[in-house]
Amino acid sequence: MTTDIQEWERQLQRELAEIRSHSQQLAAAIAVVRGRSEARGVLVEVDADGDITDLQIAPGAMRSPSSQLTAVLRDCHRKARADAKAKVKHLVNKADPRIRDQLQRLGSGQKTPVEQREPKSEAEIQADDDAYFERMNQQGWRT
Repeated sequence: MTTDIQEWERQLQRELAEIRSHSQQLAAAIAVVRGRSEARGVLVEVDADGDITDLQIAPGAMRSPSSQLTAVLRDCHRKARADAKAKVKHLVNKADPRIRDQLQRLGSGQKTPVEQREPKSEAEIQADDDAYFERMNQQGWRT
């Protein structure tokens, strides 16, 4: 039985390392995402969070009425954010399903199975503690 548990722990460690590696790769890919939009002499570039990383306004665009320039800037910013969001969504859709599913839950506001559980009563907590200490006393304590 000890061998089964030890093998299970090794397998769990391998899976956690794999998930950690995949999440780091996804984070790195998302960090370089840029969304862009260009119209009427205005170019807006944003990062994955929608923050502007580059803004260029051609001299001719500066001659436009301020309301028109404002509208173009807002429109370019909105389209650049949509572009970045689509790129992030594409990366997430290609990601490890274990990571993708959690990200989609976060994005949708769904609760994870752990969050859906009812809190344990004091008696249940005590029973779990007793079972844990009994198991550790039987198997031996490790540091």
